[in-house]
Amino acid sequence: MALLIVLLALGLVQIWGSGGPLHRDAWFGHWQSLVFRRQALRERAGIGFGVLVLAPVVAVAVVLALAELLLGWLGAILVSVPALLYSFGRGHFNDALSNYLRAWYQGDLEAARDAAAPLMTARDTDAAAQAPDAQTLHRVVFRATIYRAFERLFAVLFWFLLLGVPGALLYRMSQMALESFSRNSQESAVSGISEQNEALATRWLWLIEWLPVRALGFTLAIVGNFAGCYRVWRERLTCRETTTQDVLEHYMEGALGGIDSSECSAGVAVNEGQRLCGAEVEAMQALLSRALLMWITLMALYVLFW
Repeated sequence: MALLIVLLALGLVQIWGSGGPLHRDAWFGHWQSLVFRRQALRERAGIGFGVLVLAPVVAVAVVLALAELLLGWLGAILVSVPALLYSFGRGHFNDALSNYLRAWYQGDLEAARDAAAPLMTARDTDAAAQAPDAQTLHRVVFRATIYRAFERLFAVLFWFLLLGVPGALLYRMSQMALESFSRNSQESAVSGISEQNEALATRWLWLIEWLPVRALGFTLAIVGNFAGCYRVWRERLTCRETTTQDVLEHYMEGALGGIDSSECSAGVAVNEGQRLCGAEVEAMQALLSRALLMWITLMALYVLFW
């Protein structure tokens, strides 16, 4: 059942480019305002954050249970596929990356920075805006892109396979809460959202990303440069301080190994530095595709033999 749900959801993503038709998040802002309107929840960051994130998860879990009870496997699919699609990351990842590479090969750094904006967090956007040269901009975008691919798909699939639809939705609600807290951090006195809430959400998200990021890291070692990635994976296996973005960047660099500019798909008019950076992004994209294919293959083998 889980494999069928994943395949249906990924098939719709291929058709739409994302889960866009279901990504309507205005309700979350209204829900957040309703939760933090209460004085008790504003003053107790942990309780307020828990209600904000867990209440929608519990509601969907109840709907899923009722649908399965009334309609059996059909009800489970009718609820699970839209819920999983909603849990996937926002925006068109491949389109944004293609636009970035096009501008990068043309040497238009402003256009490249604008094209990469959907791939970056607010902190990454600030770093990109302050990038003094092309190489610095590339490193910012490269690091942001790896994390965006992870949070929009791999982390969601990991928790879906482990805990079902509630697990996938819990991860997305946690992401949405942190993004909302970050946007409103300067208006905490008005919105009732304190810096304590943002810090709590950041730490919680790091905790629930700890397992999936290491699962992805081991996958990258298998589909990429095993020796280089596995060494980094083993070094970072029990690390409790490094951010998810930093760990992913180290994993990807190890999995890519030595990148040759000849692997770049751009024409000869592109200079050597542009070709090398572009080849790195293209190789990263190919590695992520192979990693996803490996996860789906393992799921299929599990269904067949267990």
